[in-house]
Amino acid sequence: MGKIVKIENEAIKKSLESTTRQYFVGNLSKPQEIKFVRDERLEIGVSSYPDYKYEPTHVHDIATEYQYMISGWTEYMDVDTGKIYEFRKGDFYAILPGTAYAQRVKSGTNILFIKTPSINDKQLVEITAEQEKWLTERMKTVRTDFFYCKDAPAANSIKPAAAVAILNQKKELLMLHRKDNKKWTMPGGTLEFGESMVDCALREVKEECGLIVEIKDIIGTYTDPNIRVAYSDGEVRQEFTIVYYGETRGLEVKLDEESSNFVWMPLDEVMRLPLADSQKRRIKDVITYLETGNKALG
Repeated sequence: MGKIVKIENEAIKKSLESTTRQYFVGNLSKPQEIKFVRDERLEIGVSSYPDYKYEPTHVHDIATEYQYMISGWTEYMDVDTGKIYEFRKGDFYAILPGTAYAQRVKSGTNILFIKTPSINDKQLVEITAEQEKWLTERMKTVRTDFFYCKDAPAANSIKPAAAVAILNQKKELLMLHRKDNKKWTMPGGTLEFGESMVDCALREVKEECGLIVEIKDIIGTYTDPNIRVAYSDGEVRQEFTIVYYGETRGLEVKLDEESSNFVWMPLDEVMRLPLADSQKRRIKDVITYLETGNKALG
């Protein structure tokens, strides 16, 4: 008589809170947090990386590995040839037996894997100091801004975000120099589950520059589908940002790893900085708001 085995989504998510790899199928000897289907022919599971990680360099003499990128970005180095392979969301790839490889993974990456047969044939491989340096070095996301560009890639993501125009007592605007696109921007970032947009704005400012701000008002909303940001991990994000007006009495800025510099800039000089076109639009709206009280809705 036939049988259908179900492993529920909630059980899988809960298991991945304490491990980066969860098996669903295989000839497994170690205890599993959730039930699985025993099968000597293959292993199936998910690798989930909430933080940057690299895997020990190894080779499989017998097994073939098949991988499908659910989300994120990973890089492999063929240790014997030195060739680098990049895989992003939606990519499928196979690693044939005898391939010695090093792998590093960007945070937020999830990979469905299948290995056949289900055997433990992994052998660790020694690598050179140069290869070790590559493996342990964090992957750097490169950002490209598109503003009404005909050749802009199609958006595949939309994430609500908050930014804050922060003025000090001299009415100077705080600007941060981003590492990913080498441009200047107001501090801000994307919304997380369980928080409001104002909470998001306050958290991002605290994380990015160490300041406690008081949100006074909304300056504008920005949801133009012709403004997109492409990231090197394959994400193309459509604009969705609320810009707030905030004030702070603090002056000691402590940058996180996303920015390389900061400046308190007089409003009439901000446009001299290298800015993305979308940021120029927002800065103009900040100045208009402070002069007239008018808000930008778009």
